[in-house]
Amino acid sequence: MVRQFHDGMQAHVLDDGNQSSPFNVTNGVKQRCVLAPTFFSMMFTAMLATAFSESDPGIDIRYLTDGGVFNLQSLKANTKVHFKRLRDLLFADDCALNALTEADMQQSLNRFSDACDSFGLTISTKKTEVMFQPAPNSPYIKPNISIKSQRLNPVEKFTYLGSTLSRNVHIEDEVNSRKAKVSSAFGRLNKTVWNRRGIKSVTKLNVYRAVVLTALLYASETWTVYQRHTKKLNHFHTVCLRKIQGITWQDKIPDTEVLSRANMYGINTILRSSQLRWTGQVCRMDGTRIPKQLFYGELVNGSRSRGCQKKRFKDSLKVSTKLFGIEPDSLEKLAQNRSAWRSSLKVGAKKHEQHRVCLAEHKRAKRKEREASDAPPTGPSLPKCGRAFHTRIGLIGHLRTHNTNHRNTNS
Repeated sequence: MVRQFHDGMQAHVLDDGNQSSPFNVTNGVKQRCVLAPTFFSMMFTAMLATAFSESDPGIDIRYLTDGGVFNLQSLKANTKVHFKRLRDLLFADDCALNALTEADMQQSLNRFSDACDSFGLTISTKKTEVMFQPAPNSPYIKPNISIKSQRLNPVEKFTYLGSTLSRNVHIEDEVNSRKAKVSSAFGRLNKTVWNRRGIKSVTKLNVYRAVVLTALLYASETWTVYQRHTKKLNHFHTVCLRKIQGITWQDKIPDTEVLSRANMYGINTILRSSQLRWTGQVCRMDGTRIPKQLFYGELVNGSRSRGCQKKRFKDSLKVSTKLFGIEPDSLEKLAQNRSAWRSSLKVGAKKHEQHRVCLAEHKRAKRKEREASDAPPTGPSLPKCGRAFHTRIGLIGHLRTHNTNHRNTNS
């Protein structure tokens, strides 16, 4: 059926309004046809079934969807535990193969290449890359994987579906990539949106939410975030809001006031809220879906190393549920009702943000008290106002403030 659908296919080329004579199309799918993706998926599924009919290498996981999200001990049981082998991850015409060892990956790629040849598909070796993710505290060895004696390019990170994956299994590269892309997009809107006087501040903030903030936190629902990542993202968030609202460092306005004027939450609250919202969606999924199996499961092979452990997604998720006033044991039951789950997250996010602001204000007040109780500065002083400073850099910064105020007064 697929062959008959594409046999005799012809196309034209339109150049400056002039249409060329028809010519035969010998490869590719039919353009502008809604059935073409479906036919390609059917053909790709048949090709994968042929490639891995005799052997099925991959990564094994075990899962139990009725044992509780945070009850990892239930996965050690001998009964009711299900097993799943993750061999490939598909998206459109992209295919990501998974394997435990280099030999399994080479064998899997050989079978995949032979099946592609038999079905008339071509693998682009220039676009195909291989990445090896070693276990913690294990040495990194560059993988040697090839297709028809042509070695594939080993990389330490690559972008897949808009997210940056790293061999170190952390989100440092992803956060840096998000900041670089969003900073470029934010700068391109300086003249047209941020610095334009005819646009209201509310409209600018709505544009920021729709364009900048969504791109900054793209795919953040599955991030395992450390405090250093939150600080870096929150600093970028508040700097953008200061530029939009015209707040400079000379105004001495804290970040809590900046967020309050913009009617926005901090990055920490936004991240926790989005991860909990996505968790509720996974809990409502069918048990045959791969995201739910991964969420409720763990790897069959390997074990955690001794000593200080790396944070897992469930570790940060458990902390988020407590900070939002949700009992971890009742998370799955509450998530089944979508409207009740969303309402509880809104209430929890508001309480968590208020608590975070109170802690920041209390910390700032303590710092002010400590600075007031210190001995007066004995360093350089400014003749205009008689203020003394501990260091010369403080004097320079205060002089810059005086010059700015003097220019504003003259203008």
